[in-house]
Amino acid sequence: MLVASVVTMMAFLAWLTVARLPWFTGVVLVALTLVAVASITLAAVQPRAAVEARLLLFLGVAVTLLVAGEMQRRKLAGSGDDDRAGRRWPYRIAVGLALFVALACIPAASWNFNDDGFVPSAQELGPLPVGLALRSAGAGSECGTGRCAVSYALVGGPGESAEEVARRVWNDLTSVGWPAPDGARSCHPAGWLLDTRETCVEISTAEDGARLTLEGGRPFPRYAGARSPQVSRLR
Repeated sequence: MLVASVVTMMAFLAWLTVARLPWFTGVVLVALTLVAVASITLAAVQPRAAVEARLLLFLGVAVTLLVAGEMQRRKLAGSGDDDRAGRRWPYRIAVGLALFVALACIPAASWNFNDDGFVPSAQELGPLPVGLALRSAGAGSECGTGRCAVSYALVGGPGESAEEVARRVWNDLTSVGWPAPDGARSCHPAGWLLDTRETCVEISTAEDGARLTLEGGRPFPRYAGARSPQVSRLR
């Protein structure tokens, strides 16, 4: 919300340097506000669409300024009113920067970070079932080719077996939208359209208890032949 507010305000200030029609300036302010609201709403409705929300914001601002500038020019054509040519540089800079961020920076950043692993936060799991807790496994996070992983010990109640703990966690995760586990593993997209990485949960059981591993990075088909031994040891 803060980024959308700042970008919208800067765009409006840039527009004021070329504004010639007071009523039309109000229309531009409304249009820029709608762009900001659309960006914030997209991120709220689809939390994984953070990248797309930023793209919508900067592209929407650039298009709004360009269309508004052209419409004002046509309305003033032949009226003899000047176009404040000497003060158009803030407007041009605002349009240029917005287009550069939307068409170059955001796509390039998306292409780059899609090949990078990341360490998912345990908060993505939401509250654990009553009586369960996560404890650090001591090894910390490790990264391999295209993926990072972090492992936790799953602590259950007194007398609760590792299998019972795992079953309770899976029931809880599937109830909040995680796919049903396939081989003690479940994955869902980390992003929406431009961010093609995924977040995975794996729960293993042994005599000493249950162990939960979180992985983040590019999906398996994109790096199947290059899996790091470090990440594999966390399974």
